Amino acid sequence: MKMPKPAALPPVFGSLCHGLQYVQRISDVEYSAECPECGGIVHPNNEFPDRFRLWTDGHCRAWCRRCGYFVWADQVDKDASPPTPQALDQWRKEQIAREEARKRSAELALANLRERETWRIYYDQLEPMGRAYWAKRGISWAWQDWWRLGWQPESRWGVPTATIPIFGYQWEAQNIKHRLIGITEVGGKYRYELHGQQQALFLCNPEKRLGDHVIAVEGEIKAAVTFAILDDSKVNMVGLPGSTPGQHILKEFADCDRITLVLDPGAEKAARQLATQLGSKRCRVLIPPVKIDDGILAAQMTGQDVRRLLNQAVPV
Repeated sequence: MKMPKPAALPPVFGSLCHGLQYVQRISDVEYSAECPECGGIVHPNNEFPDRFRLWTDGHCRAWCRRCGYFVWADQVDKDASPPTPQALDQWRKEQIAREEARKRSAELALANLRERETWRIYYDQLEPMGRAYWAKRGISWAWQDWWRLGWQPESRWGVPTATIPIFGYQWEAQNIKHRLIGITEVGGKYRYELHGQQQALFLCNPEKRLGDHVIAVEGEIKAAVTFAILDDSKVNMVGLPGSTPGQHILKEFADCDRITLVLDPGAEKAARQLATQLGSKRCRVLIPPVKIDDGILAAQMTGQDVRRLLNQAVPV
């Protein structure tokens, strides 16, 4: 999936939002972009960050749904008329109603996914192509069954997909991640079954709560391959949805005494930032020369080999 081209902001937002890189035009009166305060990066599917919303209907205003940053264009544009208290109150009510409607829609979609057990539809389609795909990725049939991995021969994206159910504690479904087959460009390989949901950790053992020492690997498949090779029930391992997870994910590590972060090559800066957010004293970082699952397969590593590799993690 190619990255979209940035749009131009209306002049009224020029000085307010100077330097925004990921502007998109949503409608005649609405734009989105990364936030001037809390930032935002390109999503895994190459879509632009859209947490910062800008409106040009009536009194021009902008608001970030992540950090709450809010500003009226008249604060930087002397020619813009200030909003009345009534307009402010009305806008806030409308925004709250819109956000509540979005949350209700997301909750209903998740409830439907859980009730239908959508992941099971894909799991039942594993053979033979799906089984072969996952085995080639380094995940045996037994582990495919454990994680309920699946296969979709024909998807809404026009290509087959390998499916990864994301389960919370005690196998409560959170979402399903699709790996598009035949798509190779960076950032364009993955899609979520449900939109509007918070990203979640991939728990290698959904029957075990996070605590003590947790190994957090960047990427669900990389975590699965590493965990399967170790084949040790004492290991507590999770897959991170990326190297810059949100605060709701960081809170999942609250009860962990020690965290080993395994990130992709070139993620040194992200590793430092993530370790700082989690608490540097309890973090160690491993950035292998190649992605860990690729290295495991290329070198035909054993569980003992992987343990030695993980022991090379260093303090930040």
